[in-house]
Amino acid sequence: MAAAEKSRDENNREDWEERVIALRMERQHLTKPAGLEEYNVLYRDLSPGLNVYWHGFGEPPCLVYRAGFDDLEYNRERQRNRELVKGRFQKGNIGFIQEEDMELFAGLYRKPWKPDDTQELILALIDREGPLNIGLIKEMTGLLVKQITPALHKLQESFVLFEDQFDGEWDREWYRFEEMFPDVDVQHFTRKEALKMVLPRFLFRYVGASVKNFRDFSGSRSVN
Repeated sequence: MAAAEKSRDENNREDWEERVIALRMERQHLTKPAGLEEYNVLYRDLSPGLNVYWHGFGEPPCLVYRAGFDDLEYNRERQRNRELVKGRFQKGNIGFIQEEDMELFAGLYRKPWKPDDTQELILALIDREGPLNIGLIKEMTGLLVKQITPALHKLQESFVLFEDQFDGEWDREWYRFEEMFPDVDVQHFTRKEALKMVLPRFLFRYVGASVKNFRDFSGSRSVN
């Protein structure tokens, strides 16, 4: 009897897992490609969007095998129009989000700014001269690229500077964040408030998930 019950439990668990996977694939449009409106909501729910690793430098993000149209070109146009914007979010990794979600993801991922001498020098230069690319920062400060780049990344993670990657060019300019997004309040949401907004999106698309699953997806250790 015990063996029969164990076998039945295992079968029920396997059936449940299959149903979860099937519904997850449906909700992520892996079984039925998304139309434009469905895609926009799907992209929002799975944000930050990532570059596909086999694509070249400067290529826009896409959701592989999920769209019923060429979403690479669609997102290229959105990136060009700055409807998709670049930032450093999950553990400092590059991602692209819809501009209207900037406050939400600032609440979730913004790191406290702890300026060092290099960051303050670069920031003062941009405040004085306006938007600059890495080449000009190097020329005007005498700093090495290996000194400039990490400093820019820290300022980007803190939402102090914004990297304007709207196309595939290398010489992207760096702006004061508030200059590019004067209406965005990066302190509008606390991390807890942002998590409460992002978590339902994640659970809808993944159907069944553990705390670890959400931590892995979001890169946030604030969930318990």
